[in-house]
Formats: sequence, structure tokens, C-alpha cells
Amino acid sequence: MKNQLKNALTGLALFLGGCASISSPEGGAKDVTPPKLVSSYPSNGQTNVKPEEIRLTFDENIQTVDLTRQLIIAPFTDNTYKSRVKDGTVELTFSQPWEENTTYSLNFRKSLADVTEKNPARDVIITFSTGPLLDSGRVSGKANLLFSNTPPKEVNVLLYPVTDTSQVTKGRPLYVTNTDSSGNFSFRNIKEGNYFIYGLTETNNNLRYDNEKEYIAYTTDTIKVRPSVEGVQLQLHTQDVTRPNVIARRSFLNMYEVEYNEGIAQATVTAADKDPNMRYLIGNNGKTLRLFPGKPDEKHWLVEVQDSANNSRLDTVAVRLSGKAAPRKNNSFAVLNGSPVKPGEQIRVQFEVPTKVVNPVGAFSFVLDSATTVTTKDTSDFRFNPETTQITFRLPLVAKREIEVNMDTTKVLPYIGDPYGKMPQSLQVSDKVDAGSLKVVFSTKQQNFIVQLLTQNAVVKEVKNQKTILWDDLKPGSYQIRILVDLNGNGKWDNGLLKERRLPEPVILPKDIWEIRANWEIESQAIEF
Repeated sequence: MKNQLKNALTGLALFLGGCASISSPEGGAKDVTPPKLVSSYPSNGQTNVKPEEIRLTFDENIQTVDLTRQLIIAPFTDNTYKSRVKDGTVELTFSQPWEENTTYSLNFRKSLADVTEKNPARDVIITFSTGPLLDSGRVSGKANLLFSNTPPKEVNVLLYPVTDTSQVTKGRPLYVTNTDSSGNFSFRNIKEGNYFIYGLTETNNNLRYDNEKEYIAYTTDTIKVRPSVEGVQLQLHTQDVTRPNVIARRSFLNMYEVEYNEGIAQATVTAADKDPNMRYLIGNNGKTLRLFPGKPDEKHWLVEVQDSANNSRLDTVAVRLSGKAAPRKNNSFAVLNGSPVKPGEQIRVQFEVPTKVVNPVGAFSFVLDSATTVTTKDTSDFRFNPETTQITFRLPLVAKREIEVNMDTTKVLPYIGDPYGKMPQSLQVSDKVDAGSLKVVFSTKQQNFIVQLLTQNAVVKEVKNQKTILWDDLKPGSYQIRILVDLNGNGKWDNGLLKERRLPEPVILPKDIWEIRANWEIESQAIEF
């Protein structure tokens, strides 16, 4: 009996041990490997073939993903098909015969993916000819982002015959390919002829340019494929052709707001009787125009705004102030210089709303090192910006330790609304250098250009038509420049316009990155363009 029990326990242990040895641990690395095409019928490049069924076999089980939209058959055909997937094979059965002596290309794009993680198979293109010869036309080139040195991702490159008047906005491309990770693209086995070429990054994957958030690229004229075209350059950029629209209007006791559906870059507000008593500001991330009339009574004003793409809108706005006063985040002024300031540095102050000085005598006073007081005496002691929200003082403010800035709130008033509060500002003075400088030299035959200084992809300074630029007082950090070439000499950079096949003006992106440090001066090598 003991032996039987012993044998039974031993067998159970062996059984459990065997079970443990064949079980698989859960989890593991995620499958990121796309399926690979093993074989196809017809084979890629095959001639004299008219397949009723096209079959592709992969090295793992696959599934179709939006096949009817993703699969591009070129040249375009009305030949319909039914699809069938079994394990690693997909079969397409066509309802009509193929045209005689024609080269066809089936670009599956992202329509075939593995079952586990939906990794799409890459570059699955099957080309065959129903006649003895394959078309030999070829096109190659590169797509770049106009405002970035980073290669674009997933760019569709499209060819349309010159007879297609709808083209990229409403038509269907004759040939489609995709760029590689460096932006390079190529077409092979296409029919010789003249084509319009486009680059397109999409948000909805319908091979049409129908969204202003999509990036578009094109050439000014057709390309002539006889038999090949090389070095086509496509500059991807966005285009804004939609004018701003008013989405809301709000009246307050001290301002009137007009809100738009997009950011506006500039505005003009006028009256039929040429009334000058109106001030206005663009706020709320550029989407709101704030109006400050001199009187609260209702009056009609012509309000014209433009977005950054120069799309304009003109409205007649009946402005009447009523309701509650819009609160101010700062009911006084803020010093723009920051603290500390350098000895002798001009002081600049900022207001939240348009401001007026009704009496310049003693409007502002500055206490220097708690000993000497300097006050404004007339309007020559300060200068307003065009919006009357900033003041730069032209006074000799020589201090070694501290400057106290005071404002007489009976002499400095908001253009309309309640008076400001008294809030003196103290500034420390130091001759310690906490900024650096950058000198950039250009070698160019261009007469008109705009140089932008950027840090963290934001423009911090801009200079026009200067071949030597010295930027002082730069905060420590990484800086780059961007050059906008003003080919037509109109004083600004002009974007492209697809309906006119007008290209954007050139953008130069030097790869130099300058690390600015406190008390450092950097001078660049000559930048040629």
C-alpha cells in the first residue's frame, strides 16, 4: 500500500512538473514586424498576362483594412473585384477583362496588415502587362517640409494626366506612390506622357486635398515623362484660403468684443465720418478683436480683419457699450524690462488696455536709489506704441541699486473705463551681464529677404534686408535662424496658392544651432543663399 501511494505521488509530481514545463509565459514583446510578401500571381513585372484572379501570399496570417479605399489600380479602371482572405493569402477576383496591351499597377498601400497588431505590409505593388511590354516611364524626386529640416512622414505622391481637370481636389490619381523615411519617391513602369504631380499628407486618407490642415506640394507646370524625369522637388506646406468668420459678439461697459473662428493678424477699424475716437486690440490668442470706443453710445464701425494668409473680412459692426465691465487682470502697469535692469537702460511699461496720458507733467515719477526723483514733464519724455498699450521712457534714469516707478492715476487713464489702481514697481539695477549676443553675416544676391531668429520654434526677433545682423541681449539658450525670401519685393513672405499653381516664396533653413551663454558673443560663418 505504501509503495502504491509512493508511486501515485511520484506520478502526480511528474505530471505537474510536465505541465509546468510546457506552459508558455504570458506577455512578451509586441509584434512590430510587418508581413512580407512571399509570392504573387501574376508576379511583379510579368507580361502577356490577363489574370481573372490576383493572388498574394504573405509569411503570416493577414487581414484587409479598408481595401476598397486603400487599393489604387493604375491606370484608373472601372473593373470591380471581390476579395477573399484565407490565412496568409488574399485573392482578388475581377469582374471584367483587362484592356489589351496595357501596363497595370496595383498599389495596396496600407490595406494589408497582420492579424495580431495590424502592422501594415510595406510597399506592396504588383505591376504586370496584358501585352508583351511593360511601360518604361519613370519619375523620381524628393519631398521636403517647407518650414522644417525634418523629413516628412507618410507622403503620398500623385500623378494626374493633363486631361484630368479635377486633379488633387476632386479627381482620382492615375498613379500613386509613397515617400521613404528620407522623403525620396519613385514611380516605375508608368506610361510616357505629361502629368501634373502632387505631394500630399492627409488627415482622412482619401487621396484628395480637401482640408487646410493637410500639407500640399506641386510644381508650377506639368512634368514630361519621356521616358524619365529625375530630381523633382516637392515643397510641402499648408495653405489657408478661407477668410475669418465672426462667431460671437459681446458687449461690456468698457469694451466691445468681436470673436472670430481663427487667429487674425491685423485689423483696421474706421467710421464713415472719420471719427478718430476708437482704439482696438487683438487678444485671446489672436481670435478676438477688442474695441474701445471713446463714447459708450451706439455707432456703426467698419471692421476689416486679415488672417496670417492675408484672407480678409469686412463687417459693419454696431458698437454699443452695455452690461458689466470686463475685468482687468492687471489694473495698473507692468514693467517689460524685467528685473534687474542695466544702468541707463530705457524703461518700458505695458498696459492691458489702450491708455491715454491726459497731463504729462508728473504722470510718471522714478525714484533712483531712494534719493533722487525724476518725473516726466512733457510728451517728449515718453513714446506710445501704435496701440497705446506700451510706453517707452526717454529719461536719464541713472541708478546703481534700485529704481521705483510710480504712476499718477489721475493723469494716466484707460482710454475708456474705470481708473487704474496705484501699484508702484521696484526694479533692481545691476551691471552684471546675464545675456549674450549673436552676429550673423549673409552672402547673397537677394535684395529682399526676412531673417527670423527662433528659439524653441518661436520667432523672437525679425530683421529685413540686412546682410549683417547683430542681436544683443539674448537670453541664454539655443537659437536658429530662418530666411524668408521676398522674391516679389512686397515687403512680406507670400505663401503658395494652388488654384493658380503659384509656389510659396523660398524658405532657407540653415542647420546651424547657436548656444547662447551669458556674456558670450558668437559670430557665424557667412551664410550663403
